[in-house]
Amino acid sequence: MLPRTVRLLALACAVGLVTTLTACAGDREGPPGTFTLVVGDSFPTTHPFSRDGAQFFVDRATELSGGRLQFDYHPSESLGAAEDFVNLARSGVVDIAMVSPGYVSAQLPLSGVADLPAMTTDPCRGALGLEPLLAEGGVLYEADFAPDGLHPLVVGVVTGYEVMTGGGVAVTDPSDVAGMVLRSSGGAIDRTVNHLGAAPVAMPVTEMYEAISRGTVDGTVLGPLSALPYRLDEAATHSTLGAQLGSFTITYSIGRDTWDGLPPDLQDVLTRAGKDTNRHLCRAVADYDAQSREKLAAGGLAFHRLTPDEERRWREAAAPVREEWVADMERMGLPGRAALDDLLASQRAVAEQGR
Repeated sequence: MLPRTVRLLALACAVGLVTTLTACAGDREGPPGTFTLVVGDSFPTTHPFSRDGAQFFVDRATELSGGRLQFDYHPSESLGAAEDFVNLARSGVVDIAMVSPGYVSAQLPLSGVADLPAMTTDPCRGALGLEPLLAEGGVLYEADFAPDGLHPLVVGVVTGYEVMTGGGVAVTDPSDVAGMVLRSSGGAIDRTVNHLGAAPVAMPVTEMYEAISRGTVDGTVLGPLSALPYRLDEAATHSTLGAQLGSFTITYSIGRDTWDGLPPDLQDVLTRAGKDTNRHLCRAVADYDAQSREKLAAGGLAFHRLTPDEERRWREAAAPVREEWVADMERMGLPGRAALDDLLASQRAVAEQGR
C-alpha cells in the first residue's frame, strides 16, 4: 500500500485539488535543460516487461539524451494499482505509466483490439503491428489515447493466452470450460471467456495462486510468460497449448501535459527510445515465453498440446468474438471495423518485412 502522504497527494492531484506539476510529482526539472521523469508500473523487477521494457527504455532514453533525461522508476504498483495509471499519468502524479487496455477497458475500449482471440502468436508481430495505430493519426491514438490525455511511447504484447486449470481437471475442448469460473485479466479476455460459457472473475494477479489452490476459481486464462513469476505451476495442474484465446497489450504512455512540456528534441529521444524498446522487448518476450513453458512444465504444470483438429475447434468457438467486438464498438460510436482491419493489415506488413 502507498504511504498515506503519497496516497493523499495522488488523490488530491487526481481530483484537481493540486494543480501544479511540481506539487503533484516533485521537482521534475534539474539543471537547465535536464528533466527527471517519474515512471510507474505494476510489474516486479524480475518480470520481462520491467527488465526488458521499462528499464531498457529508461536506459536507452538516458543514453540518447546524453543525460538530459533522467528517470525515477517505481515498479510493483509502488505508486498505484494497474487500473489507476491512466488517471495518475493524466494528473501528473506519474509522468510515464504502464497503461494496459485490458485493465482499463472502459477508458480505452478500442485498444482491446489486439487482445482478441487468435490475432497472432508472435509477440513482435503483435507489438510492431500496433505501432502505427498508436502513433499520432493512428486509429487507437485518436480514438482512445489522445482523448484520455495520453501519448504512447512503448508497446508490448503477451500472446498465446491459454486455459490453466487446477484440481487435476484437464481442458482439451472448448466445451470443457462451460460453467467454469476463470480468473481473467479483463477487456477482450473477459469477452472470450464469457462467449465460451465460463464466468470471468477479476482479481489481482497476485491473488491467483491462492484462488486456484483453494478452488475459489477453477483456473485462469493467461499466458505462460505471466504465469511463471507467480509460480502457477504450484497451483494449477493443467494447461492447454495452442488455444490462442487472446493476448495482453501493455503500453508505457506519457501524460500529454508532460509531453507538451518537453522540448522537441527530447520528444524525439523518447520516440526513438520507445521504438528501440518495442523491438528489444518483443524479442525478449518471445524468448521468455518459450522458457516459461519449459519451467512451468518442469514445475509440474501439464501442458496439453492441442492437435490440429482441436486447435480448429477452439478457433471456431472463439471466432464470433471478433465480430461481436466490432459491433459493440460501432454501437458506441467507435471505429471498431477500422481498428480491426488496420491492425490485421499492419500485422501482415510486419510479417512481410520480417520485423
